[in-house]
Amino acid sequence: MHPVPLTTSRLLLNQPTTRDVDRIADYCTEPLFERFMATPWPYRRSDAEFFVHTVAPIGWSTETEATWAMRARSGPDTLLGLVSIRADSGEVGYWLGAPHRGHGYTVEALHRVVGWALDTTFGGVAEAHWSCTVGNVASAAVARAAGFHYVGTGPSIIPDRAGGHPNAWHGVYRAADGTATWPPHTRAIET
Repeated sequence: MHPVPLTTSRLLLNQPTTRDVDRIADYCTEPLFERFMATPWPYRRSDAEFFVHTVAPIGWSTETEATWAMRARSGPDTLLGLVSIRADSGEVGYWLGAPHRGHGYTVEALHRVVGWALDTTFGGVAEAHWSCTVGNVASAAVARAAGFHYVGTGPSIIPDRAGGHPNAWHGVYRAADGTATWPPHTRAIET
């Protein structure tokens, strides 16, 4: 499958490119990536190059994972963050660079990506799944605002750097789901 560009009212979602490598490397050195993400740590420029030139393109060509760079339509040369969905599990992933947080970009991008995956049944995706390490209330706020339904706590689907599956909050997205099921301990941040 060839990469599919997507748009929203404010965003252009397209492929990460060589020009994004330095920004990805910079964003991914933030300490929250060490705590909550499965990205390499410490994160180096070579990790960003490998991601842009190998991981993301292979995901598209093998139809195993679709990854997009988030960019503001008003400034499409600037990378805001990344969003993806895996075909085998419907698992979404996302992150946004610190300077761009608090504007609803990730919610907007996630909603568009999930809609695309369900509309096209990318890899057979019938519903989207979300998980994050317990305590990542920012990720929970995004998933809740994007319409994911909280389903509980359990081992993470995606292994951490050590290959383990730490405790994670889980959610599922179906067209009829809402946010009423989210428990108070996941609501420290409102979007």
